[in-house]
Amino acid sequence: KGRPATDSYKVSISYSSGFKAVGSLVYSWPDAYKKAQAADRILRARLEGLGLKFEEVLTEFVGVNACHGAKLSGEPSSDLAEVAMRIGVRGADQRAVERFTKELAPLVLNGPPTVTGFAGGRPKVEEIVAYWPALMPKAEVMPMVEVIET
Repeated sequence: KGRPATDSYKVSISYSSGFKAVGSLVYSWPDAYKKAQAADRILRARLEGLGLKFEEVLTEFVGVNACHGAKLSGEPSSDLAEVAMRIGVRGADQRAVERFTKELAPLVLNGPPTVTGFAGGRPKVEEIVAYWPALMPKAEVMPMVEVIET
């Protein structure tokens, strides 16, 4: 069984929606979580001091609360063997996102001690291709077929 045709076409629209980059550093025992939190504070202060603006800055602490968030995860054990600080930014300014990627490496030598996990190097800036599903009235579209021979 079918239904009568609707008066709209389903349209999938993709468009450029800025840039993103995600990087991570792993901190080890003792006080792995406290070190990762300190690195996050240092990095955010550095980004603010540089005047970099982003639509979003998100930090996750893998091994502590990355899956369920801080509210559901509760306070972690103070004796965690390791914690990965994963931080990402999203914004319209590609140069600001690129600069963010250059601010992680200094934390390896000048940030909290026992950092590891930077073997992948500087994060890559990626374009965000957003998706918007929509309906378009059929009355606004002129169906046409064009055959191009090469």
